[in-house]
Amino acid sequence: MPSAREQIRNLAVTGDTFDQPADEIGELQMEAARETFAAHRERIPLLRTRAEETGVRDIGGLEDLVPLLFSHTSYKSYPVSLITQGRWDRLLRWYSTVSVVEPDEVDVEGVRDIDEWTDRVTAAGHRPYITSGTSGKVSFLNCDASDLGFLRDILENLTCWPDPLPPEPTRRAYLLAPAGGPMRSIDGYRWHAEVFARPGETRLLTEEPLRVSELMSSALLRRRMAEGTATPQEISSFESASASRERELDAAVNRIVDDIAEHRDEPLLVAGMNNQQFTLIQALRARGVADGSLHPDTLVLSGGGNKNGALPDDYQEQFAAFYAGVRRVRSYGMTELQGSCLACERGHYHLPPWVIPLVLDQPGEKLLNTEEAVVEGRFAFLDVSLEGRWGGLISGDRVLVDFARCACGRPGPAVLPDITRYGDLGGDDKITCAATLDSYVRGMIHG
Repeated sequence: MPSAREQIRNLAVTGDTFDQPADEIGELQMEAARETFAAHRERIPLLRTRAEETGVRDIGGLEDLVPLLFSHTSYKSYPVSLITQGRWDRLLRWYSTVSVVEPDEVDVEGVRDIDEWTDRVTAAGHRPYITSGTSGKVSFLNCDASDLGFLRDILENLTCWPDPLPPEPTRRAYLLAPAGGPMRSIDGYRWHAEVFARPGETRLLTEEPLRVSELMSSALLRRRMAEGTATPQEISSFESASASRERELDAAVNRIVDDIAEHRDEPLLVAGMNNQQFTLIQALRARGVADGSLHPDTLVLSGGGNKNGALPDDYQEQFAAFYAGVRRVRSYGMTELQGSCLACERGHYHLPPWVIPLVLDQPGEKLLNTEEAVVEGRFAFLDVSLEGRWGGLISGDRVLVDFARCACGRPGPAVLPDITRYGDLGGDDKITCAATLDSYVRGMIHG
């Protein structure tokens, strides 16, 4: 008989993924949580240490999961000096404390930069997805081959749920992204094109891959500029490079705009982060492409929120107006989750069965989950589908979660649309366990 984790993962390829009876799925989730903890406790040193320190030996209920959750900062708890000084063996040692990767699995001999280090980890059978790194540090989130296969199953079977698209290559595709790079969004866009686009009809924003080293160095320099510690020469070089990159991207967007305008009567696939989507929409409007005029079988993928308030407050309304009548993926998610919480007909984001929601108080200490009610708090979860890392995480998001039956008729829980980052509410976004976890990691690296 399949394990509880296998049974839950299999729900990604069924037609009733988000319509499981609450009592039955709850029991299955708890058994899967026990299996996940048992499987990862001995393979992930940070989880093992955390379990020993908190005295959690088994998962009897949701409360037992709370002290085992990692902070969203845990996956970027490495010292930046490991990268700037080329201490690739030490960086690998850090990575092995928060994932199932063993140091002797990866050959770091002769590595020259963080991009090559990432390639070596990938070559060893893992995929270290990164986050955007606007603070100067990126998170490294490990996936193994089964995790990547599971993500592919999700997109083939659940894209545009609750009315999923058949996996047929019938569209002309535009990916507002680099040709490659260790970001889940880049892989996801490419996989969608492989499934839903006609062969040979995919256009990219750039043929160059994303370079983690450039992403990190730019973010670090921006931070130094904000602090007033960057030199005039560094600032001048940065501004010159930024202007050149901006011209290249403008030219690329213009080429895509012209091509979309020419093929607007065909089914299209348009995929990109929200800031790129907004730029594209404004350019298409200026080109004379009216709101709601694209082919109704067009598929639109977007995401990334509105980091740093770069978009107008009504950007979602503008997206809805321009893409009226087409197929849009509406979801709430993050790189740390396998798949996303998909929106039902009422606009509520239903959690997939492999994600156990844990609504916490703001410090991330107390579980607030309740039955048949709406709860406000910090979004945390255990993703039982993950093999490459521990799926228990405390996020930086303040959410409202409805644990009752949704107005759409499906069982809860569901995340309501009013989602805010605690960091955007003013003050420090402090999670109680974060400092403790970081000290564990530092001790493991230097011990």
